[in-house]
Amino acid sequence: MKTLLTSILILLFANVVPVHAQSDQYKQAMTDALNKMKTQSEKTPVPDMLAMANQFERIAGVETKEWLPRYYAGLMYVYLGFMGKDETEKDKFLDQADTNLKAALAMAPDNDELAVLKAYIAQSRMVVDPTNRWQQYGPLFQAGLEKAKSLNPNNPRPYVLEGTSLMYTPVQFGGGADAACPVLKQAAEKFATFKPASDLHPMWGKEQIEPMLTKCPK
Repeated sequence: MKTLLTSILILLFANVVPVHAQSDQYKQAMTDALNKMKTQSEKTPVPDMLAMANQFERIAGVETKEWLPRYYAGLMYVYLGFMGKDETEKDKFLDQADTNLKAALAMAPDNDELAVLKAYIAQSRMVVDPTNRWQQYGPLFQAGLEKAKSLNPNNPRPYVLEGTSLMYTPVQFGGGADAACPVLKQAAEKFATFKPASDLHPMWGKEQIEPMLTKCPK
């Protein structure tokens, strides 16, 4: 009996150790990638942003059950969608964002951060050609925001995207500071209490809205 128990414990230990080692490796890889991502900005060259997206995709290729690497890869491609040199290149980047989003949704279908990412992709698609695309992507943008809010009312990022969109929408089309400021203030209030599920989970958005909040009445 003792020999059998010892054998079982050895087998369990043999199975458990690689899992923890892989988890530690995953956390370190993601931490390194996220620290590098924090140094990126709108002035970062496209090749460097693309390398950042590829880094997350490599992590995703190893950690096939984790949705966060796909999420961040998709997010980087959204940024690239705003930065591309022409419509063709922008849409190519956004196709990659959609591919990563689809893979992430297969793992986490009812996830508020992925709903935000879906809205962000729609927004970026619309910005490529607003005149011809707002009817198609405007409703998708709003649907993504509403789903994110319903899944997690405490998440500030739907309000970041909504407020930013309103701020840069002409007044005659329902935008401008008067429309944007209440939403941006909601985002700021939610950031004050929001706690991500882990150090690897999304935390972006606060710095993005701070310059716009200076245009709002106190």
